[in-house]
Amino acid sequence: MDKANRAERLTDALKLLEETAKEKKEELTTLLSDKYSNLKETLSDSTHNVAEKLGDVKVKAADAAARAREVGTERAKDLAKTIDESAHRNPWPYVGGTAVVALLLGYILGRK
Repeated sequence: MDKANRAERLTDALKLLEETAKEKKEELTTLLSDKYSNLKETLSDSTHNVAEKLGDVKVKAADAAARAREVGTERAKDLAKTIDESAHRNPWPYVGGTAVVALLLGYILGRK
């Protein structure tokens, strides 16, 4: 009888373990699905935020390029005006510089 009692207790213990394992399995499955759904939501939100920030950066870069072009154009006009005024006040250095450049260019292109 002692052996039958032990076998019965062992069977009861195994049934209890099996039931507990099934409950834990369901808990783990629920927990993992919740965690993964949170992860999916987080990744989706992150992707949306990154796309939004890239759009903002694109707009800012376009604005910066437009401003740089305007500043560059303004500086080029100022430089051209300064050179024009300088050439009108004292034209001989510019005439001499142009002659030297033309002479060097003719020499380089005239060589065989």
